[in-house]
Amino acid sequence: MIERLKQFLIQNYFGKQFSLEYRVYMIFFFESYFLSIISGITNTLLNKGLFGQALQWSYIIFCTIIIFVIPRIRLIILKPHLLFIAFIYIPLMYFQTAGYDGTALLFAQLALFLLGIVFSGKTRMIIIVLNILTWLVCIIISFQFPQTVTFHRSSYDLLIDLIVALILTFTGLSILTTFISNIFADKNDTLAELSIRDALTGAYNRRFMTSFLQCELDTSRQTGNAIYVLMLDIDHFKQVNDTYGHGFGDHVLLACVQGIKSVLRKCDVVVRYGGEEFVIILLTQIPTNASQIAERIRHAISSLRFHYDVSITVSIGVTASRFEDTIEDILDRADQCLYKAKLNGRNQVVMK
Repeated sequence: MIERLKQFLIQNYFGKQFSLEYRVYMIFFFESYFLSIISGITNTLLNKGLFGQALQWSYIIFCTIIIFVIPRIRLIILKPHLLFIAFIYIPLMYFQTAGYDGTALLFAQLALFLLGIVFSGKTRMIIIVLNILTWLVCIIISFQFPQTVTFHRSSYDLLIDLIVALILTFTGLSILTTFISNIFADKNDTLAELSIRDALTGAYNRRFMTSFLQCELDTSRQTGNAIYVLMLDIDHFKQVNDTYGHGFGDHVLLACVQGIKSVLRKCDVVVRYGGEEFVIILLTQIPTNASQIAERIRHAISSLRFHYDVSITVSIGVTASRFEDTIEDILDRADQCLYKAKLNGRNQVVMK
């Protein structure tokens, strides 16, 4: 049951498919929703003004409806809803639920924080300044004209409200901090992953290959298990680009990477080395297996069919690591094998 609820929330509210601003907004939305329910019940029991109670329960009903609408609608009303909360709803609650002694300022600081997340540029600065000025005016009015604020009727009411405010403050800020920390952690993981990936094909890039290959060569010297490097080049790819356009060429590159991955294990690595050239790193394979895998890759790609009745072939050079190898050594040998495969007529595997 808990797992189903978690999946529902991720799919509809907090999934990575949504923008960072939207996910932070939804955290605030749910938090303000549940805190409004608690605060609404408290204020109703303490009978703190009919207008304030009506406003609060109307907002709770509105939030209940919004929870069940499609994400696109929530995204449309995100900014108007936030502006309503920051400039109308919370200031009115400030005067209707015990003023500066109550819980309104908790929502105020959360709303101000979210204004800084959702808006950007000059708009962000203008809205934040206006919101701060709004609260300065509210506080000045409450001191200059105390009759405008619904105060507590007894020290008991004051104590109850302060306890509730304290609990809600710690609870709200803890929830918000936890969720935002998780969101930024996910965001950082995504950025780290993007920094080592080729944007078009999803294969690793040369930056990643350098560090990974060096690490594997060091491990190979310690264990005595060779690693195998395949250098692959798509035959006559320039002709494909010139004839059918670069968009079609990009489609071919992506399909080739998918074809390569369909043959490899999860521990093996595909790198876009440059243009239509790829490096494949096989871990702990005997030479016959390495050549067989290369042949399977060649066959998988030659079996692909594209628009315009185009078929693609590849040439592959394969080499095994040696104890004294540097990154340049093993890549150079693989490149020599690839060159020989092209010289012999392409669409073949050469292993050294």
